[in-house]
Amino acid sequence: MYEIERKFLVDKARLKLPRKFKSIEQGYLMRAEGRSLRVRKVEGSYILTLKIGKGARRVEIERPLSKAEGAALLMQSLDPLIIKKRYAVKHGGHVWDVDVFKGENKGLVLAEVELDDEDEAFERPDWVTREVTGDRLFQNSTLATHPISMWRDAFEEFCQPVVAE
Repeated sequence: MYEIERKFLVDKARLKLPRKFKSIEQGYLMRAEGRSLRVRKVEGSYILTLKIGKGARRVEIERPLSKAEGAALLMQSLDPLIIKKRYAVKHGGHVWDVDVFKGENKGLVLAEVELDDEDEAFERPDWVTREVTGDRLFQNSTLATHPISMWRDAFEEFCQPVVAE
């Protein structure tokens, strides 16, 4: 019922993606501060997901939908769909979900790792950069309404490596 997830930007030059991926389309049906209801199509299957909370630990409830239900709900999305390819990358005893965004969010690559506990130690791959867990700008629900294409210059500046002084 709870999801504990950390999210990071990815240095695309350092990451070698596997060949296999899942195509994902998702749309938001309802959205409020700290909560969202979305429908997601993954390789022809549909899932309805309720998320409540902010930060790394949130309530997540998922239910499968029939193809007819899923397709009908996806067409009712509040905003343009989030379109991405998801790759599973094993590293340090965890499987990282690496999302390569398409459409209005083209150029964005995010990696997420699910943990069993908020304090769980995990090995950060050298291809992850800045942590964006809890940063509204990088939540999928925000990317639907304010895609990277709307703030590309600021996004590219944000992604620049941090230089120690």
